[in-house]
Amino acid sequence: MNKILLSIIAVFMSVSCSSTLTEVKITNSVINGGYLGNGAEWDPYCEADMWGAPMTPEMWNKIFERTDFMKMSIVRCMISSPFRYFNAKTQEYEKERNSESLKTLLSYCQKNNIIVMFGEFNPPNRKLKLDAKWVKMSVNYLNYLVIESGFTCIKYYIPTNEPDGYWSVYDGDYNAYLELVRMFQNEIANYPNLALHIKLAGPDVVLDYKNSKYDLTTKDRVDLAAKQIDSIIGIYEIHAYPGYYQVSNGIFTKMLKEVVASVPKGKKLVLGEAGYKTWRKEDSTRNMTHLEKLSKTPLIVSKEGADCNMNVYDFQYGIDMSLLAIEVMNNGGSGVCPWMLDDSHSFGDKGNIHNVKIWGMWNIFGGKLWKMPQEENIRPWYYAWSLMCRYFPSGSDILKVDMPDIAGLKITASISDNKLTVALLNISDQKRFLNLALPVALANAKLYLYKEGNRNLFENMPPKPDKTGIKAENHLKVEISPNSLIVISDYD
Repeated sequence: MNKILLSIIAVFMSVSCSSTLTEVKITNSVINGGYLGNGAEWDPYCEADMWGAPMTPEMWNKIFERTDFMKMSIVRCMISSPFRYFNAKTQEYEKERNSESLKTLLSYCQKNNIIVMFGEFNPPNRKLKLDAKWVKMSVNYLNYLVIESGFTCIKYYIPTNEPDGYWSVYDGDYNAYLELVRMFQNEIANYPNLALHIKLAGPDVVLDYKNSKYDLTTKDRVDLAAKQIDSIIGIYEIHAYPGYYQVSNGIFTKMLKEVVASVPKGKKLVLGEAGYKTWRKEDSTRNMTHLEKLSKTPLIVSKEGADCNMNVYDFQYGIDMSLLAIEVMNNGGSGVCPWMLDDSHSFGDKGNIHNVKIWGMWNIFGGKLWKMPQEENIRPWYYAWSLMCRYFPSGSDILKVDMPDIAGLKITASISDNKLTVALLNISDQKRFLNLALPVALANAKLYLYKEGNRNLFENMPPKPDKTGIKAENHLKVEISPNSLIVISDYD
């Protein structure tokens, strides 16, 4: 603890003569205007009743205490209709069926001005994938939520999840997806008030994935959407599950920039799902760690078919996700929603509590379902991700940063309401000493340090900054330790 305090004090002291001081200029040139903000995939606990663990006020309050600090700007919220409006036994539409937890989640987003991309993972069954019956039910339900119930936080609608995937009922058939979105648009037009409010989000495809049945890359699919259905797409939304090597070595950024270049002028692109997967050979060490933890968790009885990322338990995942966000922010993307906020799904959404998807910042059902209350605790990466959400609010302008190419040093900066935020990430094993030239003065800034062992951050709710009342007119000297994130902000 003393070492951490000394490190923070050093931020505001002149560095020693033997230190190499890197000059970094945060300019007032905007490279990415009107950033929509960061958030998370936050699905409304569709399986909770099937698990025998319906959401309680106490569970919601614990979640809200955490999300209050995060101040998410954008949320992707997806449902499976058989858990909601579609009664699989009767094959009938029941719009108010099982709506309580969804309405609780949407009420929170409405109250806190969170942009919601709402949609459905799949049609109620495969036979309905291009059936007008489903489209009519789905749009009526959307109207029920947005117009009848007043959840105008829902700005964008996602008709289906990852239609490019072999796991989708559309199995990569772009023409089927095109027909689907046009059916939805035509049906939405039958609800004039809804049509004035809602645009579609798409094409919801996966970066760096190519369905073997079709000669279409992610960029090709975004290109096609831009040419054929841009008038009905309000926001371009893709998913990204890169490898650690891909992100740290610029491969991910190159792919992202190619897709961003396909987005028509005036439109934005967000990552509606994001996270890391370790199957690529360059990430074999991370994969071994993941598999070892997977083999030991009592949350999954049969490891075959598990869909988990066991690295979410590690401090390092906060560094990893911060790096991904910085690459998106600095290279034309407009938001990142990691998969996911909470462990609220089973594999295949089949209700199997012995095959839960471990991807979240916690598991709110830990004590109730598995008698493992420790699973309800916050996982470390929440703290880093909260900083990337809270201090880069919707509408921020991402600023150009002039700096030399220093191994492992990543910086992004934004301005909102003339208040500056700077995120400094050091993924190297060397301490870095920086002299930041500022575009505006810091009047009353705070500094948070995401570093292993920092009790200020990890042992308080809400987390505490390591320094407050920072004032700087033109320059600020900063010392950043290896494998750490610093966020300095004048924003509240």
